[in-house]
Amino acid sequence: MIRTTAASHSHRCLRFGRRANSRRGAMLILIAIMLFMFLITMAFSIDIAQMHLSRAELRAASDAAANAAATTLADTLDQNAAIARGQEIAAANFVNNDPLLLAAGDFDFGRSERQANGKYEFSNGGSPLNSVRVNGRRTVGSRSGAVPLLFGNVTGTELFEPSMTSTATYIERDITLVIDRSGSMSGQKFADLTSALIIFTNLLNSTPVEEQVGLASYNDRATEDVQLTENFGEITDALARLRTAGYTSISRGMQAGQNIASRGRPPEFVERTMIVMTDGQHNRGIEPRIVAADLADDDVTIHTITFGNGADIRRMREVAEIGGGRHYHALTGAELQAVYRDIALTLGTVLTD
Repeated sequence: MIRTTAASHSHRCLRFGRRANSRRGAMLILIAIMLFMFLITMAFSIDIAQMHLSRAELRAASDAAANAAATTLADTLDQNAAIARGQEIAAANFVNNDPLLLAAGDFDFGRSERQANGKYEFSNGGSPLNSVRVNGRRTVGSRSGAVPLLFGNVTGTELFEPSMTSTATYIERDITLVIDRSGSMSGQKFADLTSALIIFTNLLNSTPVEEQVGLASYNDRATEDVQLTENFGEITDALARLRTAGYTSISRGMQAGQNIASRGRPPEFVERTMIVMTDGQHNRGIEPRIVAADLADDDVTIHTITFGNGADIRRMREVAEIGGGRHYHALTGAELQAVYRDIALTLGTVLTD
């Protein structure tokens, strides 16, 4: 009786061990399957992220190339020079860790016309040319080739072939210069400003774009010194007549500039821009950010420039943000010239697609 009970117990243990081993085997198979599926999901997710990043990088590179090509076309009226510049800028931008290489055939030249809805429509050819469209590609047939995916051999898709079109147009603008003539601008500072504005207007004169430029100046009071004009010599003459003295009311200067801009060409035909410059701290009149909001509501883009160590950088940066423009800071006269030169060279182009 005792032997029978022991044998039965041994048999039960053996059956239990087999079932346990069977369960462990099934679990190992299930874990292996789940691990494989997890790895596949991870590989797919990494490839998707790589694809999104490549598309974003291609967009940025194509935009930069189109902008550079359109700017060069406006400066030189030379399509070959525009292509060369666009290729140079594209190659300075990386897509999936490789420079974007564009062929001459990736550049189209034409005209962009503003439509009733405010958008621009590009057409090949036309006269005069005012637009460059860049066909940015990372495809098998492009100079840079397709984008190899990290886990293509796992997911079954080894290559990604993104393409982007980007169109930059140089368009006519009404530009209002708002400058500081408070007491802190006396002497060399105002001389530096005058030199920078002469460079600015000379560069605008060298492009085929028909800009009009006006001038407002301010201390604690503001004046409308030159209404919008195509004769930039009027700007130079007005600068020679201005005298520096008094406190600083940036907002009153902006309001004077707003008055000038309001008398310009209809906004449906031109882009309106204001460039506000100061070397000091706003200490008279209403808050400049309030005026900036009014200008932005009126579709005026505002760029701001601060000059020297005592300038109101934080406020002017916020004014530019409100106005949808850029803020620049210059410590020296040479840097101020570089800022106005940079604005003049980029002001006439806008990404329209």
